[in-house]
Amino acid sequence: MSDEFPTPLEIKALAEDYGYVERRSEVSYTLFFREDKPEQEGQPILMNIFYTTRGIMTKLPHPKQGYNEMWRRTAYDSLESLAMFFENPRTHSGKGYRQAKNALSGCAQCGMQKKKKDYTPAQWRKGAGKCICKDCSSGGSNEDSGANGEGQVPTLTLEALEQHNRFTIKNENKTLERRQFNCPVCPKEGRGKQCFFKRVPQIKPICKCPKCKKIKQDDCERLYPIPKGEEKGYGHYRCTGCKSTWGSSRSIANVGQECHSCNLAGKPNVFIKPFRVEVYKSGHKGGIAGGGARPAGRRMRRVPKEPISEDSTTDGAYSSFDAQRFQSKGGGSNSLDRTSASSSFDWQVVNEEQAGEETAPPNSRLAQYKPSHKCEGCATGICRSRKLPVSGVHDLHDGDTASTSGSIMTNSVVDKSEFPDRDIDFDDWEDDDDGSDIYVTVGSNGKILRG
Repeated sequence: MSDEFPTPLEIKALAEDYGYVERRSEVSYTLFFREDKPEQEGQPILMNIFYTTRGIMTKLPHPKQGYNEMWRRTAYDSLESLAMFFENPRTHSGKGYRQAKNALSGCAQCGMQKKKKDYTPAQWRKGAGKCICKDCSSGGSNEDSGANGEGQVPTLTLEALEQHNRFTIKNENKTLERRQFNCPVCPKEGRGKQCFFKRVPQIKPICKCPKCKKIKQDDCERLYPIPKGEEKGYGHYRCTGCKSTWGSSRSIANVGQECHSCNLAGKPNVFIKPFRVEVYKSGHKGGIAGGGARPAGRRMRRVPKEPISEDSTTDGAYSSFDAQRFQSKGGGSNSLDRTSASSSFDWQVVNEEQAGEETAPPNSRLAQYKPSHKCEGCATGICRSRKLPVSGVHDLHDGDTASTSGSIMTNSVVDKSEFPDRDIDFDDWEDDDDGSDIYVTVGSNGKILRG
């Protein structure tokens, strides 16, 4: 510490003369004082003196903002200037305040301290010792002005181009989109059809079949998605006009279906495209993926065990099984005398090949009132095609495949019971494959070539 500035002993003596006492011992070249007789009880003025840096902190009650601190840097240079702060703790030194426009920074070329307005925004952000003022930028050569001038584009180099490509690809890999895949390998190896939706990187939507991956581990083919607009499955529709909802087993991504509610209201040809398409499941456990009921499995019919003759008499006595049902407020009564709790009929499989038998399934309530199908693809017949496109196999191992570690298998979060199936007579999609292997390569122009 220089001999020109007040020493700790001189500062303590000065504080005592103005009615301050030490509230704690000296720590880290800092003296701590407290007002001995405060004007407001419980809120004495506190003052910290940093005698090596000549900084001052005062804590005092503010008329509007409460009990606040005030910091000053290089606030004094002698005992006389320090006495001003003990006499009036609210004194402003004027050294700790500055406006942003008056901030200074050194130029890397001329070495002079200049204000912020003397630099371009791009140069100012580089910081002191790296920024170049406007005078140096404009007074230099053409190369310097092109690299450092305001509004100038830097020289394009191979290194800058590679850095730009890496940054762009890194950001595009974070963008995921939902795509449909139909594995061509699973049916040929006896695992059945495997169609699924998955969220994959938008820049290179390639993934592995989850069913193949479980069996082959990592030694399985990588698949391209089905082209956009050709996705097929169970579609969810919601009319933007009347807000009615329905589902369709024969939905195609970019083909709209007519809203029947709008048609009945006198607004024909209102076509709505599906906002989501799910994988169609033809399961035999009743219904399909989407909540729509449809006939599944073999036809069954009820056959009575003992036909009731016309001269049969009834008895008022009930079986123990029926009595228990009545006590539990079960269904309706049975006035016939039965001594067993079993049903009075059996289920029998209908042989559809029998001559004279009706082979068409009985019409359900939904089938009786099923509206006629009408969509944007009826004219071309695309909606009648049951061929489901097959994913291509990515056979070009160029080492530039986007990572699929962040890809997600998607499932519907929509209540499918709100979207009853409009096409309950539709069986299932068929693979659009003639039995030959399908591979996909990328041409020199970047387009995908299906072969």
